[in-house]
Amino acid sequence: MTEKYTKGMFIVFPAISMLLGWGLRGYIGGGPFGAMIPGAMVAMSISLLLELPVAIASAFVVFGVVGIGLGGEMTYGQTLGLLKSSDTMWWGTLGTTVKGAVWGLLGGTILAMGLTFKRLSQRTIVVSFILLLTGMLIGFKLINQPMLIYFSDPAKPRAESWGALLLGAIAVLVFLKYKAEANAFKIISRFAIWGLIGGGLGFGLGGFWLVLGFHLPKEVIFQSWWKAMEFSFGLLLGGALGYAAWLSRKEFSLEKISHPSELVVPKNSVLKEFLFAGIIGFLIFWLIAFFLDPVVDSGSSANGFTMIGLTDLAKIFSNYAFFGLIMIVAFMRFPSMAWQIAISLTFCHTVIDLVEDFSPEVSESLLTAIRLLIVVISTGLVAALTARVQRSKNVVRNMFLILIWSTIVVAFLRLTLKPETLNVSGLSLCKFVCGKFFVHIVFTLSALFCSWISIRTFNQSSKLS
Repeated sequence: MTEKYTKGMFIVFPAISMLLGWGLRGYIGGGPFGAMIPGAMVAMSISLLLELPVAIASAFVVFGVVGIGLGGEMTYGQTLGLLKSSDTMWWGTLGTTVKGAVWGLLGGTILAMGLTFKRLSQRTIVVSFILLLTGMLIGFKLINQPMLIYFSDPAKPRAESWGALLLGAIAVLVFLKYKAEANAFKIISRFAIWGLIGGGLGFGLGGFWLVLGFHLPKEVIFQSWWKAMEFSFGLLLGGALGYAAWLSRKEFSLEKISHPSELVVPKNSVLKEFLFAGIIGFLIFWLIAFFLDPVVDSGSSANGFTMIGLTDLAKIFSNYAFFGLIMIVAFMRFPSMAWQIAISLTFCHTVIDLVEDFSPEVSESLLTAIRLLIVVISTGLVAALTARVQRSKNVVRNMFLILIWSTIVVAFLRLTLKPETLNVSGLSLCKFVCGKFFVHIVFTLSALFCSWISIRTFNQSSKLS
């Protein structure tokens, strides 16, 4: 029987989706919250290819923003800085490969838990995240804090967490090996392995763009070496996760999913959706950080192994893994909130990151009010659109389009923060395309490609909704 979607489609579509998401992550939102963008995009592209029912797709996307976001806890700026010198280039390359592999391993594991969440009990999911946090604490104390293996600059030490995430991922996989059904664990381990391969290759090989940039004259037109690295990372990790989905396609054919009642029928009013999303956003974007960040910042910076104390616990509970647990528990308690968590909260942080750089010459109190108003209004518009689409046809496809173009708008709005960047007088076509606006051209072409594929290929509301 002819395959509906080719292996190439399973690889290329998630690869370009994650290339776009990863590039946007580094441009309109950093850290783990910024990494929610590629997490959501790759999950939605795979959901479309597997033709998942909306309930499963919505869970998959929530686990995607959590799983891929986790790797954003790792610091890697100084690791990439090691690529400048021939004396440290290969150590830096090893560091980027290890960190990329850990990012993909843990991201693939949590992502696949969303694919199989109907086969996992809620208790198993919660315990998995508790073990993740425990493993992270142990890994931090045993590997990262004593700098047992260190991939940053010893002269200006920064706290690393790749060992913490690695032990956390291992703890989750070992637990699921014994608690999950055999078929479910097969899928989870498959995504974990291919995530590890794609992440390691993506970050490790992507770093060579920076090596090239460091050794070329500063006068060359192309200067976006960091973005080229991010695009490569997203491309290879997304392609690897897409390949894992292709290997799992028969297990997720609609004929084999015997859950006819799993269409998402909203049980909450739009007002309740807004209220719950607002509470979750307030909790993870501000309240927890407000109380715990001062404890973390005032803690000891000792490099050796020390006993677990208040600072360590504060680090765990102000970590994105704990925020991820909050989002997962909220989804399990209120399944109809899935899209607000995955789309609206992901978009919200991009606006928060944008307005932090928005500084008109006004009083501090007025500036705070303006920033808050921009965040509330823009996020409210996206949340309203998300609520509307959730109650219509072609839910997954249209949610994907909402996230793509809302984040693209934020990316282009960021250009206006520095009006001088819009000055194109005297620019040759090569300098325009390969120099000044290369990143935005890639954003636009990738967004158009993903939108075109989504609209042309995935217009089967009877199956997807």
